[in-house]
Amino acid sequence: MQDLRVSALRIVATAIMLFTVVLPAAAQMPAADASKIFAYDATEPLNLRIGKSETPEDGVTISEISYDSPKAGRVPGYLAVPSAKEPFPAIVYMHWGQGNKGEFLSEAVEMSHRGVIGIMIDAPYWRLDVPPPAKGKQAESERDGYIQMVVDLRRAVDVLLSRKDVDGARIGYVGHSLGATWGAPLAAVEKRIKVFVLMGGLPKVPPDWDDDSFYQQVQRATVPRDEFDKEASVLSPIEPERFAVNTGPAKIYFQWAQHDMYISQKSADEYFNAVGGPKEQKWYFTSHEFNDAKSKSDRTVWLVHALAIK
Repeated sequence: MQDLRVSALRIVATAIMLFTVVLPAAAQMPAADASKIFAYDATEPLNLRIGKSETPEDGVTISEISYDSPKAGRVPGYLAVPSAKEPFPAIVYMHWGQGNKGEFLSEAVEMSHRGVIGIMIDAPYWRLDVPPPAKGKQAESERDGYIQMVVDLRRAVDVLLSRKDVDGARIGYVGHSLGATWGAPLAAVEKRIKVFVLMGGLPKVPPDWDDDSFYQQVQRATVPRDEFDKEASVLSPIEPERFAVNTGPAKIYFQWAQHDMYISQKSADEYFNAVGGPKEQKWYFTSHEFNDAKSKSDRTVWLVHALAIK
């Protein structure tokens, strides 16, 4: 699920996490073609704008940025740039459903002290210039929003590679919840990103009707089954796990929370097992918010090694 704005209120509510509708037990679908679903014209200008900048700590500059979305409107974000010697490795960060581009600011600052450029963007549903859903077309709008988000993340890589101080061979991705759910589709289509850290994502949006997560139990008690099925039928062609077999050669590090109210053991296993490329995983004694010190420390260590950060 994922999340604001009155017209987008439904996306905020359904957004309230990673989405939770379900596809009626259907036959397993074949791998989806990420190159077609998430295609865009890379020759179009970015029209990158750099706004207000601040220096929260010595050696790191945070700038507000925006660039054209190939789908609609402008993509707002932050860029964290170190003052160390270039070229720099880079990390694309994507927030969870209830967060925005600011979720990973402090982490990006810490990584910039290690000589890493970070870029963070807002999901489409937070943007006032993205058209609201048409009446009766909320599921279609949600589907289009997910597709736009993946395309906008690809465009974030274009922003990074437009800079002379970025090492194009060392680009990583960190996604939480919403950002992790759509990490596999991104890995399947965006081969310029070499490594991925996915924190608590879903293999499908919505998860199975009978999933035993706490959130899904609440959904079964409060949402009519026909509403789930209707939404699921629209979203099923772009289920994240349908792209997962083609994530290689990128390496993926999954982080899971033992007390996650949204992600069940079943969903975690399904996502991990669907990935066809190099992968590893670790479970943490924490909640879906991943506000523990250990998962953050491990994430940092893994990225330092995977991106050869000095």
